[in-house]
Amino acid sequence: MYKFIIKGVVQGVGFRPYIYNACIRAKLKGYILNAGDSVVVEVDNKELFVEILNKIPPLARIDSYEIGQTSNQYDDFTIKESAGQGFAEIPPDLFLCEDCQRELHDRKNRRYNYYFITCTNCGPRFSISKKSPYDRKTITMDVFDMCQECNHEYFNPKDRRYHAQTIACHKCGPRLKLIVNGKKIEESSEQDLIRKTAELIRNNNVIAIKGVGGFHLACNIRLESIEKLREITGRDTKPFAILCKDVDMAKRVAHISDREKKVLLSIQRPIVILRKKSPLYEVCELDTVGIMLPYTALHYLLFDFIDEPIVMTSSNISDEPITTSDNEQIVSNLLTHDRQIENPIDDSLVKVIEEKVFQLRRSRGFVPKSIQVHSSCKKQILALGAELSNAFSIYKDGKIIPSQYMGTTSNINTFTHYKKTMHKFLHYIDCKPDIILVDMHPEYNTSRYGEELSESLHVPLVRIQHHKAHAYSVAAEKDIKDFVGIVCDGLGYGEDGRIWGGEIFHNNKRVGHLEEQYQLGGDSAAIYPAKMLFSILSKFLSLEDCRKYLRDYFTEEQLHILKKQLDERFNCPLTTSSGRILDAASFLLGFCDERTYEGRPAMLLEANSTIPYAFDPIIENNILLTTPLFQYLVDNLDKDKRRLAATVQMYLAQGLYNIASKFGKPIVFSGGCAYNKIMSSFMIKRGVHTNEKVPSGDGGISFGQIGYYLANPRDNVS
Repeated sequence: MYKFIIKGVVQGVGFRPYIYNACIRAKLKGYILNAGDSVVVEVDNKELFVEILNKIPPLARIDSYEIGQTSNQYDDFTIKESAGQGFAEIPPDLFLCEDCQRELHDRKNRRYNYYFITCTNCGPRFSISKKSPYDRKTITMDVFDMCQECNHEYFNPKDRRYHAQTIACHKCGPRLKLIVNGKKIEESSEQDLIRKTAELIRNNNVIAIKGVGGFHLACNIRLESIEKLREITGRDTKPFAILCKDVDMAKRVAHISDREKKVLLSIQRPIVILRKKSPLYEVCELDTVGIMLPYTALHYLLFDFIDEPIVMTSSNISDEPITTSDNEQIVSNLLTHDRQIENPIDDSLVKVIEEKVFQLRRSRGFVPKSIQVHSSCKKQILALGAELSNAFSIYKDGKIIPSQYMGTTSNINTFTHYKKTMHKFLHYIDCKPDIILVDMHPEYNTSRYGEELSESLHVPLVRIQHHKAHAYSVAAEKDIKDFVGIVCDGLGYGEDGRIWGGEIFHNNKRVGHLEEQYQLGGDSAAIYPAKMLFSILSKFLSLEDCRKYLRDYFTEEQLHILKKQLDERFNCPLTTSSGRILDAASFLLGFCDERTYEGRPAMLLEANSTIPYAFDPIIENNILLTTPLFQYLVDNLDKDKRRLAATVQMYLAQGLYNIASKFGKPIVFSGGCAYNKIMSSFMIKRGVHTNEKVPSGDGGISFGQIGYYLANPRDNVS
């Protein structure tokens, strides 16, 4: 007998049923079982079995397998009960497959209109997994006893639901519950509950709907409903995403390219940022809107009673973690169910630029999928990331496993959720870190927590500069060893203790950057871009002339105070931040006067951009000067402001590229500004490498921290 130990994505994707049926057809003898960190197979014919492994299910992935020999003998081929511990990759939550969609609307099928219909090839995975290996007893479906019909399907090798761990039906599965104005609704059927939910949405109500990874708040796209939603969530201006029944409905409100259509219909079913057709100003003030398609049976059933897009946003107060329980809801209308969510997870968010997919938020559909990197490092590494839009990452056995989007860890509740999730991941992956990686910023909660972990676990701590981590997030993805990195974002703690954000690196050295500007008022300048603008204008204009361009935003007294603060350099740190330059330009051109959500001024600048004017970047000693850019804007304010907006973004992109290209090496581009369509389009057209597997923003920092360490293992250890 030959014993195969197979590692990869081989649990929860129909791998065992496929192997079983293939071996039965080939008349092989032996068994298959989940063994914690792998799948083990014993067979009596090695060559035939290798052929079987070459035709695995589309959702499965084999990373490696080992072959040994045993003296065991078997009379047939069986699936043995799971055994063992350790991490075997569990796939992400999967969208409802086409077979289940057909059954959902087939009146003759016993799962007709069943809101939790799934099979071996689809349904929740990660969100309901308590531990590895992925099996009925290790997921939150374990509390639901299978009825006779489901039990028969589960043990029938010829059935599509053979060993489908999420198997359920109207008789034995989770139950829906509708609460309206705090009172449970008693209806004759759960289909009536869905009909009532749709009625609430149509009638301008906001309702919390329990989904795969947490609760959504749902409402229609009319002004009255969205005003209620904004008041409830505290998101006065932040864009909302919408759920559309199908591509045709999505095309009513947005332009969709072939590439974007493919991403919308992908198995991950992310929210895709698309260019708006209709104003939809109440939903999103930008020129774009986030759209996703149904990925659960419940979504499809809701659209049986609604013929318009539905706003779907995470059910939580702004900056708080996503909610998973009924008693956490901030509204009195709830459509909920009794299946526990073990691992809360947001919807993923992506954007297509020049046919490349940028991940703004890597979550449902992608996590906990590992990313293979080219490294022989035997250490196990925990990287804690940064602060904004954060995620942690774990390195083990040549793979990096990034966590789902966690949010901003300066929020205490988010940070508590972050730590809980991180420890669950460590246990889940069976990781005992040999080293801890953190950002250089000493005040980040993650940096401080890294110090605590380093001390308690008695392992080294490595502090990695923020923008170098950004650059290495691309380099690790693409396996590029010698490169020049361009990084543009809002802020990161520099090696000189200043605020960096428009940087160029080669051989881990800072070889270029934006001109330093005084960030008047420190962090408050990121909220009120007029402060940043005043600081820049003061370099070449008198106080009286500055007043002309601040549009009476400041009183005369306030302006004098700010001028004195600037003159005395009180709370005016120097910064090379690209984000602050974009913010200041956005204010000057009249697009945004306050950051009410992360990136708002820069995003409104991008949204209001057309064709740039020709204005060559001014570079001195590999420093891209930004003061002349504002002199140009002031001198040309009578021109088309939308073209001027595009000019600002093109100036930064072209200038930084011109510096980086001098070194004659492959160029990588990352940081939050990489989501800017004008800047990234310019870079991509010139062969610059960008992120595709992890976010360019701070959600990819932890991945880049590991990338940096693997490439530079002897760097400073504290």
